[in-house]
Amino acid sequence: MPDWLKRKPVLGENAELAQSKDAPLHSLRYVVFDTELTSLDHRTNRLLSVGAIAMQGPSIHLGEQFYRVVNPQVSIPAESIVIHKLRSEDVEGGELLAKTLDDLRQFIAGAVLVGHFVDIDLKILRKEMAETGHTVDNPAVCTARVHHWVLRHGLYSEDLHVQLEKLDLPTLAKFYNLDAQDAHHALSDAFLTARVWQKMLYTLQAKGIDNLRKLLKFGGA
Repeated sequence: MPDWLKRKPVLGENAELAQSKDAPLHSLRYVVFDTELTSLDHRTNRLLSVGAIAMQGPSIHLGEQFYRVVNPQVSIPAESIVIHKLRSEDVEGGELLAKTLDDLRQFIAGAVLVGHFVDIDLKILRKEMAETGHTVDNPAVCTARVHHWVLRHGLYSEDLHVQLEKLDLPTLAKFYNLDAQDAHHALSDAFLTARVWQKMLYTLQAKGIDNLRKLLKFGGA
């Protein structure tokens, strides 16, 4: 395991800033993440994989990545395999869930979490962590909600009502002139979301959204 995954959570300046709603957005540590699940049925689904990448303000730290494939110890529906390409034989050697969650908790310590439709990812993490007596209480931002706000506060266009309905990640990537590859791979989607978030941070700054408190009012999860 890389040394940066073994480190203890740092409860220094960045960790404190992450908990301050008045913290400037450029001063925060973000962890942009994505998950793949056995299904979207929240009553029975389990975590299959999680990918994350760290950012300091708008800077993406490529050396700080997190990726785990988990053995859910349940069957994976065929309709889900078509989407994320993870078969039962692919996850047989996956890491134990408890170990993955423990490492992830250290990786996200003191960070603001960012994800696309992040409510889905938070729900599965909280569900799985509840089994070990832990939870996820980091501030969290949804890029779909932020994009919706950006559109509503941008220049008017005749198809605005259509744009407000199309909030999927590939559409956002196209909007911000980014290439989308390896869809539904947790780490690839996390990296694409980080690049989208990077663009969004500059857009938000230009529109006067300069601290976490303002951001969470419309983009928080």
